[in-house]
Amino acid sequence: MTFKKIIENYKKASGFIANRELGFAFDVLYNMAKEAESDYFNIQLDKHKETYTNILNHAFNGVDDPKREEIYQRLLRSVLEVGDQLREHLLVRSGSSSIYKTKWKLEQEIVSNKIDYQGLIEKLTVDQKLDDLLRDANIRPEDQQVSEEERSELHSKLFRIIWLTDKYGEAEYNLLETINDSEKLPWYEKSLFVSALTLSVLRCFDSGKIELLFSFYEKGEEQVWHRALVGLLFTFYKYDDRIDLYPSLMDKLDAYRGNEELERNIEAIIIQTLKSKETEEITKKWEEEILPEILKMRPNIEKKLDLENIVSEKFFEDKNPDWEKVFEDSPDLLDKIQEFSKMQMEGSDVFMSAFGRLKHFSFFKRISNWFIPFYKENPDIESALSGDENHDLYPLVEKLESSHFMCNSDKYSFCLNLQYIPNEQKNNMMQLFNEEMKQMDEIGQDEELLNDFARSKSIYTQYLQDIYRFFKLHPLKKEIEDIFDFKLDIYNTKFYNHIVENKKIRRNVAEFYFERGRFDQAVEVFKNLEERTQNEVEVIEKIAYSYQRMGDYQQALDYYLKAELYDSNKTWVTKKIALCYRYLDNPEKALEYYQQAENYEPDNLYVQAFIGHSLFQLKRYEEALKYYFKVEYLAPENTKIRRPIAWCSFVLGKYETAENYLHKLLEQESNYFDYITLGHVYWCMDNIEKAQESYKNAAIHEDSSFEQFAEAFLDDRKYLEHRGINSLEVNLMLDRVKFSVQESS
Repeated sequence: MTFKKIIENYKKASGFIANRELGFAFDVLYNMAKEAESDYFNIQLDKHKETYTNILNHAFNGVDDPKREEIYQRLLRSVLEVGDQLREHLLVRSGSSSIYKTKWKLEQEIVSNKIDYQGLIEKLTVDQKLDDLLRDANIRPEDQQVSEEERSELHSKLFRIIWLTDKYGEAEYNLLETINDSEKLPWYEKSLFVSALTLSVLRCFDSGKIELLFSFYEKGEEQVWHRALVGLLFTFYKYDDRIDLYPSLMDKLDAYRGNEELERNIEAIIIQTLKSKETEEITKKWEEEILPEILKMRPNIEKKLDLENIVSEKFFEDKNPDWEKVFEDSPDLLDKIQEFSKMQMEGSDVFMSAFGRLKHFSFFKRISNWFIPFYKENPDIESALSGDENHDLYPLVEKLESSHFMCNSDKYSFCLNLQYIPNEQKNNMMQLFNEEMKQMDEIGQDEELLNDFARSKSIYTQYLQDIYRFFKLHPLKKEIEDIFDFKLDIYNTKFYNHIVENKKIRRNVAEFYFERGRFDQAVEVFKNLEERTQNEVEVIEKIAYSYQRMGDYQQALDYYLKAELYDSNKTWVTKKIALCYRYLDNPEKALEYYQQAENYEPDNLYVQAFIGHSLFQLKRYEEALKYYFKVEYLAPENTKIRRPIAWCSFVLGKYETAENYLHKLLEQESNYFDYITLGHVYWCMDNIEKAQESYKNAAIHEDSSFEQFAEAFLDDRKYLEHRGINSLEVNLMLDRVKFSVQESS
């Protein structure tokens, strides 16, 4: 079974279990077990299937079992865990992954007792404080200190153990608890191992790993707890469908319900996580998929007249001017750190592209080094900057350590690259860089940036960017499930909904999606918020607007009509209701609401134009013409309004007016639809020669083919017939134009 097939089958089985379709899950898992080189999995599945059979027998034989739900939940948990083990076994056995080859070697070492966990920790912690004193005194006795190279190798080995162990036993628990409790290990090493723990639980579920993440979080050590909380959010997101099978985890969540400090940190992580992802997906979908389909459905005549673009104001996209400027009024969401490094902190940031090419150093060959926080004493940095010519760089490295505008991974890339830059260029670059650092220091003087929460947000920003770079840039990225490929709708998880009660925080998350144009997710959060607020009109309006931007006009209409019940924003809502009716092809209702809007804003060009359009759709051309003339009067520079004026005049038999406006149009811009309409006008005026000339100009126009001309020409057959030109003549004229084009080509 291939690597890809193993993953597909595992996800299929897990999906069946999440949907409580256990019978189908057993089928998939038994099929996977055939590929295993051990009977262990079949034995486990047989045992669990027997339990399930007993549950089914009791359920349908009238046996009252008060513990049935508890047993069923435990069974689901057990089958999921067998699936986890089976997937990992098959991935190792497939031998097609570098990571799983490493995992296999590690498992062999563990089985043969070649790994001494306690010994590894002792090597890291032995006489750490004494070592620091000795280093300061330039004394390095070999018998008391682990070499820098050995220490880096220890980091790498412990990282692999924590990351690639599937289910932790007593030895692994003791290892992580010792790391957490140690006063000798520096914060950056603990942070590294928390990252390994996060990768481990994302790779293979283990409730014990989640308990350990909670332990690191609750310990409260600076930098370490932040990483643990990010790990918890990602873990609870990924495994949301199985968390409620573990009562101890649910109890843990209940204990944190309504914790205001935790709520604020969750908000900060969610928003920064979203900034790391690609944005504008809904806008792109609208522009490339939804809008073209809508335009295809509109009558050809409306395409000809370009009715949508007559009024330059893009009311389709305009937001309610009365809505609160959330980010301007909420420094918690847009503080000066985010303002200073706005581009860098978004998903496709400038540093991501700039430093993406600088991950080729041997430093990054160790996976652990993608997660090691930046600290100036790092031996790799000291080695890279050794030499008298780099002596002046050490103050910069110290500043870099405390800076907020570059993630840890990029700081290492920057410093490692310095050794390869010629001195003259290096000096110039340092001057520019120092100027940037001075500006950053000035920003840092602002007392808001000195508070704990601002520091926490900068830690989340840097850490999430470190994670993002690992998943997007590491050479083995295709072998690792990328958490950023998920929707990351953390607001839908049991974790989020158990803990976050603060409506303001929920609103902030919704507003962030809304402002970023992620309208599908904005709708989800706003609707959840609507249930918790009592018909807050702005929330209802933004749900409606989000549906509108997604192209779901029926849902948008339903919410706009709901918003109409309130007195506020009457004009804006009325125009939006009219817009929805227009896109739902209900010109009668659209006209009704546009006329209401006209009462509020009698000289609004948009309203006047679309009253005309609604009347046009209702074939009330005389009335439509009056509104089009009014738009022309109010905005004489708007040349596009001449097009529907010309068409209505033609349909009404006002040929001279139509001819006049069409000539004005063609002086401004060349449009093959206009040539066709001009041909109609000349034909109805019995000027056959000019009619043929106009049709030929349309057929050879640079923006059309003869086929396009023919389609548009024949689409107007009914208007020509209404003016006394019979059907045969229409067909003859088309061929006459065709032969004329062929003769001149």
